[in-house]
Amino acid sequence: MNEREKPAPLSELDARLRDARGKANEAAGRTPRPKGATSGLGFALRIGVELVAALLVGGGLGLFLDRWLGTTPWLMLVFFLLGAAAGFLNVYRLATGMDQSVGYGRNGTKNDGKKGPGPEAG
Repeated sequence: MNEREKPAPLSELDARLRDARGKANEAAGRTPRPKGATSGLGFALRIGVELVAALLVGGGLGLFLDRWLGTTPWLMLVFFLLGAAAGFLNVYRLATGMDQSVGYGRNGTKNDGKKGPGPEAG
């Protein structure tokens, strides 16, 4: 088994494929999505989940406390309203970009829980 030519490394093949895909996307008018960009559907689902989860936790906790303490509708109503307020606050924070997730904040600075701009902002 004599090999006449040494095969090209896979990194060279990967670079040629990436270049060809880039040219094809450019010819078709497609632009790459920036990393970290959230799709609209994903954002809407997250808002819905935030709101429903807060309502369920508040109502469930109130129902549990009502059955345990025998104050039937009152604690469930109070905790349901507290859950609704927490849910709306979470949705507001999410919509305005003030959530505590790691990533980039609303002003383009790194949001890693520390005060001041991140190292990328320099």
